Amino acid sequence: MLNPTPGAPLPADDSVGEIAAFGVRESGQLDKANADKAGTKGILRVCKSWREKAVQAVKPKRFLGIF
Repeated sequence: MLNPTPGAPLPADDSVGEIAAFGVRESGQLDKANADKAGTKGILRVCKSWREKAVQAVKPKRFLGIF
């Protein structure tokens, strides 16, 4: 997820079909890269939430609301 997503291989020749196929392959690589970023954001969001819950769980409780 953290490694860069490689680009699609370049077209083998200058034909229209080969260039169009390259465009499709490159779009697929972009989809992979976007999915990796979304997955990483989700993982970080969950970790932050767990950390905040853990901090709240270990905070000292006040005695009679003053100590």
